[in-house]
Order: sequence, then C-alpha cells, then structure tokens
Amino acid sequence: MKFTRPLSPHPVSNAKSMTLRFLLLALVLFTVSCGGGEEKEEVPDRTKIAEAQKALDEENYDKAKGAIEYFLAQYPKDTEALFVYAQVLINTDQLLKARDKANEILEIDSTLAEPQAILGEVAYGRGEFPKALELSRKALKINPKIQAPYRVIGEIYLRQGKIKNGIKVLLEAHKLDPVCIETLKKLSAGYIKDKDYTSAKKYLEIGLKLDDEVPGLHYNMAVVYANSDNGPKAMEHIEKALEQYEDRDTLFWAGKSRDTRRLIQRKFKLKN
Repeated sequence: MKFTRPLSPHPVSNAKSMTLRFLLLALVLFTVSCGGGEEKEEVPDRTKIAEAQKALDEENYDKAKGAIEYFLAQYPKDTEALFVYAQVLINTDQLLKARDKANEILEIDSTLAEPQAILGEVAYGRGEFPKALELSRKALKINPKIQAPYRVIGEIYLRQGKIKNGIKVLLEAHKLDPVCIETLKKLSAGYIKDKDYTSAKKYLEIGLKLDDEVPGLHYNMAVVYANSDNGPKAMEHIEKALEQYEDRDTLFWAGKSRDTRRLIQRKFKLKN
C-alpha cells in the first residue's frame, strides 16, 4: 500500500519550522539594528575639552592640562584637543612640546590652519618675531577666522611700539569671538599701553562679567584703576589677582602681583 504525502506538515515538524523562522527573523532584525554588522563610530564627549578651555582662560594650567590629557588618552588624534593642549604648553613655556603637537596635527591633516598658528605662537615665545608674523599670516590665509594668529600679530605690534596697529588687529580677533577671555586680556593690555584707560576698563568689565576667576583680568583692572587715581579699587583687584595666582601656584605672576600691590600701597598711602 502506498502512503500519500499529507497536505499539511506534521505537527512536530511545523513547530520546528516556526522556531527556525523565528530565529532567522530575530537574526535579521539584530543585523539591521546593528547597521548590517558595522560598528557605529563613537561620538566623543567633548566636555573635557570645554573644561580644559575654561581652565586655560582662568590661567589654571594644571587643571587645563589634566582635563585635556584625559580626553587625549581616549582620542589621541583629535585635532581640536591637540590644539588646546598646545595652548596649555605655550602658556607654561613648554615651547618645544607645543611644536611637537603642531607636528602631530600636521601629520593628521596638513591643510589645517591650527598647526601654523601654534608654530607662530612658538616663534613669538622664542622672540623670533619675523618668523612668528610669517607663520601667523600663513595660518590666516588658510583660515581667517582663527583667533590665535591675530593675537600674535597684535602683540608683536604692541611690542614694536605700533600701539594703534596692535589694537586694530586685536579688535579683529575680538570681533571673531566677543567672549574670548584671552583676547579680552590682550586687548585691554593694548589700551593700557595706549593710556586709554576708559577703553581698557570697558573690555575688562566684559571679561569679568563672563568669568570673575581670571587673575589676568583683575591684574589689568588694578593697573587701570591705579592710573585713574582710584587706589581702593586698584587694591581690591590686585588682591584678587594675587589670591588667584597663589591658588594656581603661578609663581611669576604672583610675584608681579605682590610688587604691584606694594606700588599701589605707596602711591595711595594705603595700609597693609
């Protein structure tokens, strides 16, 4: 006797088939959800860069160094972080290490303006003004919206006695980023050299409203008040500058602040 094939699968076979189909469907859904098996690129948490930049603005270089090194330990090829790190190194007179960071950025992307800007700052720190001007102008040709080269050019003009030209260049940097603390400090210094204490005070007040924990702003404000015959206000700001410099172990500027405090005390016959 011949047995005919049933018109529907055997119940056990049907259960196995359904299970297999379910597993295949789950596999397909999993593959789709993972982008076809490709890993998604991790998006860095950039809060450490912001933290480092804020500490840099406040001249708290140890804190800035710690924050940016933490980020670079995870993302060593991040050009923005390398640029911020170079700024920390420049401000702590580690010019050769800053130059190394510029070279690292060049290896990653030779078309960026940032490494040229860093090299310009390094040259300025070494007193190589013609080279600093050349490199800073080269950076601006690549990206005219980067601030550091304007500050270098402006500071060189100030040192050369071209006060009006220096202020003009620093104002260009300020226009690019009106809330940049570093530029506000440099710009106020330019106006102090020009004996325009009203303008210097204006930009220092902008900076202090943004961040009251920047000792350089308080130092410059003390100089402004001392030259405007306001001894008590000058003393108030030099005391804040000294306190903040000592808190950051910034020995050179802490010493300068003590000297300036003594001069203010003598000029205005203020008690210790």
